[in-house]
Amino acid sequence: MRGDVAQPARRSHTQLSLRALVALALAVAACSGGGTQTPAADADAGVDADASPDVSAGPCSTGLVCDGDLVRACVDGGLGDVVQACPLGDTCSLGRCTSSACAMAEAKHTGFGGCLFYSFQPENVTSDSSAATSFLVTNPSSATATVSLEVPAVGGDGTASWAAQMGPTPVDPGQSARFTLTNHAVISGGSFLGAAIRISSDVPVAAVEVVGDDSDQTATTSSAGTTLLPAQTLGSHYRAMTYPQADTPAVAAIDGSRGGAARVAIVSTQDGTDVSISLPADISSILETPQPLPTELMVGSTLYASLNDGDVFQVYTTDDGADLSGTEISASAPIAVFSGNITTSYGIVSGMDDVSSPDMAHEQMPPVGAWSTHWVAAELPAQVNVCTSLFGAPGSSIWRVLASEDGTNVMLDAPQGVTVSPPSTQMLNKGQVAQLISSGGSFQIQANKPVLVTQGLDCEPSLSLAVSLDHLLDDYAFAVLPNFDQLVSVVRPAEQPEDTIMLDGTAISSSLFGPAGNGYEVAQVPIPPCGASMQVCTHRLSGGHFGMTLRGMDVLSSYALTAPTFAGCVDVSDPTCIVP
Repeated sequence: MRGDVAQPARRSHTQLSLRALVALALAVAACSGGGTQTPAADADAGVDADASPDVSAGPCSTGLVCDGDLVRACVDGGLGDVVQACPLGDTCSLGRCTSSACAMAEAKHTGFGGCLFYSFQPENVTSDSSAATSFLVTNPSSATATVSLEVPAVGGDGTASWAAQMGPTPVDPGQSARFTLTNHAVISGGSFLGAAIRISSDVPVAAVEVVGDDSDQTATTSSAGTTLLPAQTLGSHYRAMTYPQADTPAVAAIDGSRGGAARVAIVSTQDGTDVSISLPADISSILETPQPLPTELMVGSTLYASLNDGDVFQVYTTDDGADLSGTEISASAPIAVFSGNITTSYGIVSGMDDVSSPDMAHEQMPPVGAWSTHWVAAELPAQVNVCTSLFGAPGSSIWRVLASEDGTNVMLDAPQGVTVSPPSTQMLNKGQVAQLISSGGSFQIQANKPVLVTQGLDCEPSLSLAVSLDHLLDDYAFAVLPNFDQLVSVVRPAEQPEDTIMLDGTAISSSLFGPAGNGYEVAQVPIPPCGASMQVCTHRLSGGHFGMTLRGMDVLSSYALTAPTFAGCVDVSDPTCIVP
């Protein structure tokens, strides 16, 4: 078990040759979904009553696999020795023994609800390096969940065994729990053995991460948040989104800012996972590691690494103007990918002598196969009376659109009164980004091929997903923290009957909804304050069909996160693939 700051370390398990890693990268990149053979992503947290666990004993790649109620090692692409026989009442899912409720949820390979989540604690600026990271776990089911926050202990062979750092903790139906962690940040670039964090539950739950959780309201100046994706929705083919590194005067004044460096972090979920990281062609340098590591190889602009369960691999930019957006990550097994900036002001120099200030950007990326062609850019307005706009006009946002394929045509639909710049259609090739500045409300972004769309807040920068229209929700329980001023933007079809969407049992008035283009509306709804003594507060949206995105601000810190509503496929060759 670890509680110290994660530093790069040498690995003792066998390394693949450079030729083998290059061959792997080429093979994985040739498959749009990375070959995990699982569909990925509607956002329904419920579990089908008729669903049954995927206990197929077919070919495998790495790690542990299920053979009925047996956990077996994967050896040379086939089933190896029995590692564990699941006890009565449990079954095998995702290579470990778990409850039948978890196995049924994981058999769907969809949704934001699950029983296993992988993450890590990102490096923060010096002033907030000791600030806690909070993991908020919400139980939407009718059964009590038993939840643990786990960290790995790495053995002499380089493999990890997971142990509870906090918990097991019971989480009552319809309630949330808050798990906090400090001094576990992944510092610098390179390979980090056993630096990951895992949330484990015995019934499906939802989880979010808030870095710099502002538990001391007067201390935290740098924070960020993201919704965590459960293990069954993870894939092996990703592209990252960041902001360009920009060492503005405000960024330069912050100790530990790394000049506003962009970063990408990869969390491995299985032993023996081989990863390739193809950096954008114009990246001239990345953060050097303190010492050469045998797990890292670089050919041209592509990095290769071999990771075990619970390991983290991280890269930073070092040059002003460098942008990791479009970085392509391919792996031999499912991984979790996070990207953003240690701190950023979007490269904009304005209002820096007031409360507008740089802030962290941190978001978990969905697999490329789960991207969408239709998004609502739902405005998240800044905190009232404490905002000096970074963009010169109150109520502004910055949006970034990333293409997965060549010949991607990006089109905008903005209602009257909403300004988007540039306003015209843009053509992107794979890995390219279009950046938009909007003011005056919400609008829509559509494309002829799947794209990823993210939003940055005004005043206090952030990075969060826009709202995909692939698979709207009808029920979503979520948690918020004390000390933040919090607001939710709710997206709904315009033809939906009035007053059908409820927040904590009270209808959201139709008078709050305004047009967002092409048949959709958005309402901004304040969340009641969460008292400091509460530690965490639970809310529930229900009724009709909706998407949601949430922001919290506290003068000098902010976070934003979005409920996943994308639907797609980790592997488009899967016959059950849902194509938007």
